[in-house]
Parts: sequence; structure tokens; C-alpha cells
Amino acid sequence: MTVRASTPAEASASLASLLAPLSVEEFFADHYEKAPLHLTGKSVAERYPGFPDIEGFEHLLWSQEEKLRRVLRVNRRGSYFAMPHPSQGKSLFRWSVDRLADGCTLILNGMDTMSVPVARVARTIEAEFGGKVAANGFLTPTEQQGFLAHFDTHDVFILQLEGTKRWPLFDQRLELPIDRQIHLIDQASVGEPTAVFDLEPGDLLYVPRGLVHGPHTLQGHSFHLTMGFRPLRWVDYLSALVQVAAEQDPAFRSSILQLDGEAFDALCAEKLARLAETGGKRRPRKLAMERLMESLGAQLRPLPGEHIRVATRAEEIDADTQVLRRPECPCHVYEKDGAVRIQFPGIGLATDEDLQPGCIEAPLVAGGALRWIARSHAPFCARDLPEPLDIDARVDLVRMLARNGLLTLCPPA
Repeated sequence: MTVRASTPAEASASLASLLAPLSVEEFFADHYEKAPLHLTGKSVAERYPGFPDIEGFEHLLWSQEEKLRRVLRVNRRGSYFAMPHPSQGKSLFRWSVDRLADGCTLILNGMDTMSVPVARVARTIEAEFGGKVAANGFLTPTEQQGFLAHFDTHDVFILQLEGTKRWPLFDQRLELPIDRQIHLIDQASVGEPTAVFDLEPGDLLYVPRGLVHGPHTLQGHSFHLTMGFRPLRWVDYLSALVQVAAEQDPAFRSSILQLDGEAFDALCAEKLARLAETGGKRRPRKLAMERLMESLGAQLRPLPGEHIRVATRAEEIDADTQVLRRPECPCHVYEKDGAVRIQFPGIGLATDEDLQPGCIEAPLVAGGALRWIARSHAPFCARDLPEPLDIDARVDLVRMLARNGLLTLCPPA
């Protein structure tokens, strides 16, 4: 499906602006995990403001030379090229430019750690889908192909930034595959494409996991970013629930002595029944989800933006100081061990050694205020927070969250 934007809209780091003119609701109803989506009609400046172009990509290669061995991949038609050994004295920046001239695709991984605008869009996708985003840049020379036809075990947004790239899409090789199901495809089995999209600068393409694709350039170089993400899936949740059940019931921790036959079938049925009983209780289900949210929160890095200024002025915050929850800071509030916690991509000032950076712990009585803050989108002050916290406790809470990077100060009216 191709959707053309009717009028330019003000760009912001939100899923709605990324998908416009298609609504987020339409995307989830008609495309997510079901069918590809091609969006066109916007310029790079409108859909991807501040994103690097080919010149910016070259600058990143140069500035990241010390860690190129970890973040750069060089590929042509499915074959990777080994980097020169340091003993050869070859600049990796110069070597990568030479390989591009030879027809190779340069793949720069982790671009969300190198560009703030890229990181903001990645954070938006992470907050929406509950999974870490891998943002990688692909620079391919004219009439070349980096990868042969293949499918991924993660969903992908393709953001075209410069040049044109043709994306032939083929069959759905596997429905919603997991990592263990990845395999090379016999190219003779691919057949004719079911759809072909030529991506121009400013276009977006969504490719569900499992859908075979084999992009290649036409005339001229092409530069695009992929935002690959593994959403929170039922298999992840059920795996966490099994771990919780094992911690609470020694029946799941005993060894398996009978590997087949009727005795094994009977024991297996018994264990599954006990697991269903555990899963039917609210507390284990809630604990399993908290584990997953903790794991995701620990992976997210804070984005820059007046952290130093706010941290140094946090003690000046009073009951009427206007603050705002940083929009790029997804947060999760949950109860644990008789306290309430709020986790977010903080700045590392954890209040306890056993907590992840950015994870704040408070008495249970603060739960209502923390949940109110987690849902907030507009400026507020400590006086706006709900009771039963008294005004001094509310001010202390706002100061702590400002110091740790969840809240920022609003400019004076």
C-alpha cells in the first residue's frame, strides 16, 4: 500500500508524525505484523528533520574511526569483507571509502548513539512497541546490492534519506518468525516480487518480520536508515512467567529423570497444569511483566538536553516551579518489595546500589504521584500532584526526578 501525504505537517519525534498522513490506529489495524506500508509525499526535512545525509554519514565514519571495528560492516551481495588488521597501518575510514568505490555497501550500526534526531525517533518506536531499536545506516553505491533476498526476525522501518533504492518484496516466508527460525534462502526459490517500491528521499517503508525482500540501488548512491525492532511478544512474557513460577514453586526446579513414555507425559501434564494455576494468579503475571519492563528500561540511554542545567538547579524547585516530563523518556511504575519504583532512561544517579541507573524507589504512598507523572504530557508543578503526599514530599519528589533526568524545567512565562 502506498499513501501520499496531502500537506506538510510540523515534524516531531512521535510515531504519529512518522506515519502521517496514516493514523497510528490505521497502522496497527491494517499493517502491523500483517502487510508492508509505503509512505511518500514528504521531504526529508519534513519527516526526518535533522537526520544525516551522505555527507553526514561520511563525517560519522570519520569521527567514529576508533570504534569502526565494532560498528561498521562492509557487504556486497551477501558477502562480508574483513577489515584490515591494525598492523597494516591502514586507516579504516579510508579503507571503507575504498570499499564503497568497489561496489560495497557500508553499514554503520548504532546510529541512534551518534545522532540525537535519530535517537529521538528510535526512542519513540521503543516506547510504542516495548522493544529496543537498532538504528543502522546503509550507504550503497549505484547499481549494487548489499544483501541478497532474505527475511528478518524483527520488524523494520526503512527511512530513505538520500538517493533512490528499489525494494522488491516477495513472499511471507515465515509468519512472525523468532530468532531461532532465521535461515538463508535459496535464491532460486524466491520467484517474482509481489510488490516493488522505489523509495525516494523522505519516504518510509514498513516491512513486517518474515517478509522476504532484496533491495538494490538504481542510478546513483542511496543512503537509508533501518529502524529494526523486536516488540514485546507473548513468547517473551510467557518465558518470564515460567521463570517467576520456578522461583515460587520448587516443582519447576526439579530435574527431569524420565525423558519419554507415559510417565513423562503424565509429569508434563502435571507441570503444565501447575503453570496454568500460577499464571492464573495476578501477582505472578504482574511480576513477569515488571521483569520485562526492567530489562527494557536498563537498555535505554538518556538523550542529551539540559541535564546539567536542570541537575544543578534542582534544589531551586519549589511548589510552583513548572516542570515537564521529558517526552523522549518512557517510564514504568511498579511496586516491589514494599516500595514503589519508577524506571526510565535516567542519568545514572541511582538511589540504591542494587537499582538500575535511572530507577527511583520511593515509599508506597508516593505511588499515585509517580503514576500521575508517568502519564503526564503537559507542564505541571509539585502542587498539582495528587495526595496523600504533603506539599514538602511532593517538592522533594519533583526535585529528585529532575536531578535524575525524568523532568526538565519549563522556561519562564
